Amino acid sequence: MKKILSLILMALLALSALTPALAANEAVTEVDVAAVLADTETGGDVNVYHWWTAGGEKEAIETVIAGFEGDYANQEARSNAIPGGAGGAMVMKVKVLQQAGKSPEAFQAHPGEELEPYLSANMLLNLNDLWAELGLEERMIDKIVDLCKSSDGNYYIVPIGIHKTNTIFYNIHMFEEYGIEIPDHTDITWEEFWDICEQFKEKLPEGKYALDLGDRKGWTAAQLFENIMMGTDPQIYEDFINGKATQEQVQQVLDVFKRLMEYVAPDHAAREWYETAGRVVAGDYAMYIMGTWMQPFLTSQGWVYGEDYGVFTMPGTSGYYGMCIDGFVVPNDSANVEGGVRWGAEVADADVQVAFSAVKESVSPYTDTPDDTYNELTLLFKNELLDENVVCYPSFTHGTALPWAASTDLQTRITDFATSTDPDTARYAKMITEALTEAGVEGDWNIVD
Repeated sequence: MKKILSLILMALLALSALTPALAANEAVTEVDVAAVLADTETGGDVNVYHWWTAGGEKEAIETVIAGFEGDYANQEARSNAIPGGAGGAMVMKVKVLQQAGKSPEAFQAHPGEELEPYLSANMLLNLNDLWAELGLEERMIDKIVDLCKSSDGNYYIVPIGIHKTNTIFYNIHMFEEYGIEIPDHTDITWEEFWDICEQFKEKLPEGKYALDLGDRKGWTAAQLFENIMMGTDPQIYEDFINGKATQEQVQQVLDVFKRLMEYVAPDHAAREWYETAGRVVAGDYAMYIMGTWMQPFLTSQGWVYGEDYGVFTMPGTSGYYGMCIDGFVVPNDSANVEGGVRWGAEVADADVQVAFSAVKESVSPYTDTPDDTYNELTLLFKNELLDENVVCYPSFTHGTALPWAASTDLQTRITDFATSTDPDTARYAKMITEALTEAGVEGDWNIVD
């Protein structure tokens, strides 16, 4: 199904490039950013699309809306939630809106390859002047500046928050209840991880499991695949996002994936990620390999880090930080492009960053966000991100490292793999590597040296 959607999107993008008259509003190419931001009296609506619907996420976007309407009292920021993890549903939604002449003033996106289809269709406003006006390069964490540049060297996105992807959340109460020792370090080895999984498998009653996947939407299976890949060998990860991975390398990753699925609840595809997170809280699953956006969900359930839950680093990924960067882009043909520019500025506002980061429990992209913004766990993630010895690597599930068409096709294949009873890892490795070749993946990433 996702492959069909990918083909539909490419057809729509090609159509828009050939027939721009379908859009009701003429594309804006230049905006006097300083004048726009200084005009606090203008009215109008600002339609903002995002995919934050889980506990803690909805409250976080409301902090940005409150900041925006405080600065621009005559403009109303309208929150439009488009469920669909990793941003997959957003791409299609925005394109349909654009074709109908109803482009949003701003929408959520990830930097990198995810933006390329929009750029090919000339849909986005160049935000270089906004970056310059706000001094974003100087304010921003060095490790993400280059990731925010598009292939043409320009900025089209304003980042709002950073989450780490290579993490495992675990239920402390289940470890204690079933007499399983928690390692005194977060960087567990594969041997320690397999031992924990095996102990839970032996001790848990029927209906409870060491792990779950929550892959009703295919992105969670793909994210697990990328976590396993990085934990198996960072060189395989680098080769994969550069389109150079061999079938043997991918099969090595899938062999580990297949073993891990022995400990996962068999009905894992019946749930979305936040439903699985809820079942971790309920004591049905001991661990969940999920990005740190799980943290605000647990907070919304009244759970406390160190008392109710803990976090391991994905085995084999010590010294690495999986990057999921959320941001907002501004279409150049909305009814209120200037309102979109104002929203982009609000996203980076110092006070908004404090309010948003505290609720979202994400790391601010901006160095002027004070440490007292964060709780204990988020501050640990921030300090890890800033550690010069920690290497950041781009997520391909979350839009940065693989073309959208390749990523969606991969999600389909990995979901099929995860839901198969006894998948042939050699056959799936062949299909996956061939799919990357067909998609023309030719990256230039360097995360190992």
